[in-house]
Amino acid sequence: MKNTILSEKDHTLIENTLLKHGRIVRIADLMHVFTTEYSAASAHNRINFLAKIGWLKRIKQGLYLVIDSLTARSQTDVSLLAVANALVEDSYVSLAHALNHYQMFDQYSTTIVSISKKESKRYIFDNHTFKYVKVKQALYFGFTEKLVDGQQVRIAEAEKALLDYLYLDTSFSSASIVFEKFRDHHQYLDLKKLQEYTLLCGITVIRKVGFLLDQLQLDSTLLHERVRQNRGVSRFTTDSQLFNAKWRLYYDDRIIG
Repeated sequence: MKNTILSEKDHTLIENTLLKHGRIVRIADLMHVFTTEYSAASAHNRINFLAKIGWLKRIKQGLYLVIDSLTARSQTDVSLLAVANALVEDSYVSLAHALNHYQMFDQYSTTIVSISKKESKRYIFDNHTFKYVKVKQALYFGFTEKLVDGQQVRIAEAEKALLDYLYLDTSFSSASIVFEKFRDHHQYLDLKKLQEYTLLCGITVIRKVGFLLDQLQLDSTLLHERVRQNRGVSRFTTDSQLFNAKWRLYYDDRIIG
């Protein structure tokens, strides 16, 4: 059985790491703290030892979760949103986990989707999948920083999380989710902001959002002004057959059923 009791020195170093850098740390953060008591070589060895016996849990190469008690040796007491932000810099959490944060989504998912302007990647940590979708710079907006479980995290605003569904996924499922959230939570959304953000997401998303707002008799004036200037057509999903002339959009009536 491994000896998991920390020495007084290591206990102090772990505490100092938590105070200075929080639960999620990079190897440089650990070295900064541990070299106050050890040489560089010894600090590296000590960090590896603490990882081996469970006090530091590797998230990915060079990135660790600090375990601060014998009874908390898991990820479950640190925010998944914080882990997602740490795995890929210049990213923000969106879709289901963002809506869940705003109490607009109550289904649990083991996949956390983030929007990134750098790379599309996928990581597995503690039985969760962290998926990163790269978008062009013009679509990397509409997020805020919030303090979640003591960690600063970047998370989509509710309005942008809904738009992310529409331009990332053309499936019937995503369309239905967005319509359901518009219907059930529109009183909590900033509809002016929603329209302003939509105007930045391209003509197809503009048509989709305008059509959905109309079904709920919500204001879509800003969006319709833009659509009137464009004579093309769009499809809500690949299977859409019905045509809405106002929005020049083929749609599936199951979306609004």
